[in-house]
Amino acid sequence: TTPRRVAFVCTRNSARSKLAAALWRRVSEVPAVDAGTAPASAPHPLTVRTASGRGLAIDPEMRDLTGTVTDDDLVIAVCDHVHETLPPTRLRWHWSIPDPVPAASTTSFDRACRAIESRVRDLHQALTGPDPDPITVR
Repeated sequence: TTPRRVAFVCTRNSARSKLAAALWRRVSEVPAVDAGTAPASAPHPLTVRTASGRGLAIDPEMRDLTGTVTDDDLVIAVCDHVHETLPPTRLRWHWSIPDPVPAASTTSFDRACRAIESRVRDLHQALTGPDPDPITVR
């Protein structure tokens, strides 16, 4: 069954969750939102640059996980620190994507974006294929 919305979450909501939501919006009509447990004040500049280079738009709004994610969302944690603190939801997954921010290099952001893009494609295919089954894409 297709979720009402896909929520991509990480700790700071400045890189991975922003890229994941932008990549999702490119391939799906299912709405996406991004959020963090301790949101930064703005998207990381290399997030914006990486997205722009791929023709993606980054949502500048910084959202806190609390009050953003609902029980109807498919929640995808794109980091290794937030998935254990997520509220219980019907559908909740963990994608272990290395944080590109500490390296703060174009290479680290490109690598993270490619890893997310691959998983987004797989998720979209699982949800829209002939036998939709989101449980198979974790």
